[in-house]
Amino acid sequence: MIRIKHLLPIILISLSTSEISYAQFQNTNETTLQSSLDGVQFAVKQNSDKSFYAVGSPFINQTFQLVKLDKFGDHLFPARYNANLGEMQIRRTNDTIALDTHEDLVVTFSLENKVYKTYNYINKEGYSKQGFLVVLKETDSLALLKEEIIKFYEKKPAVTGYDKEKPAEYKRLNDVYYYKQGDKVSILPQKRKDFLKLFPVHSDKLKTYIKKNKISLKKDEDLITLFNYMNTL
Repeated sequence: MIRIKHLLPIILISLSTSEISYAQFQNTNETTLQSSLDGVQFAVKQNSDKSFYAVGSPFINQTFQLVKLDKFGDHLFPARYNANLGEMQIRRTNDTIALDTHEDLVVTFSLENKVYKTYNYINKEGYSKQGFLVVLKETDSLALLKEEIIKFYEKKPAVTGYDKEKPAEYKRLNDVYYYKQGDKVSILPQKRKDFLKLFPVHSDKLKTYIKKNKISLKKDEDLITLFNYMNTL
């Protein structure tokens, strides 16, 4: 697994963005770093090959946009998020590489002020993952998070003369919401009764607020509104 402490110096050296300073990285062992990038570059290439003939896209933002990485202050990097592979991809001068999700990272898309952080969590299929989640709302005690998912479907040939061939396709699935209390990240229930069970002390007030304000547990804006209210309790 590529470690971010090896990955980021190479990114900073290679990016053409004029704002980035290279002085502190002149002594880097480039041969060792380049060999450690091979696995990541292959992962990016795999997705690119599929995208060539598939309908749709694996990316949330189709073009590279400027982002900030928390460990490097105000330096800007061109990046985009691949929601099919769960990769935050960084464009360099000659290629594209992916950040290591096993590091603690905060990536902020400057134009939208959209924040991605790496978390360890159990997804809706019950598998343990370490990857990027969107931060919708965060306080000292509670965070509202979102997993963006794009699934790849292989081409389906026509079975009979009455069928039509279905091309390969990238399809955006429904976002999955999570909440974080302490160090634990858990799926946020979308049924009202299950949601209220998570916060028994305030369940009556929350039930009244959800009903009065017609809060949907499946919409970003409504959930942010609800979590803002919860922060006042």
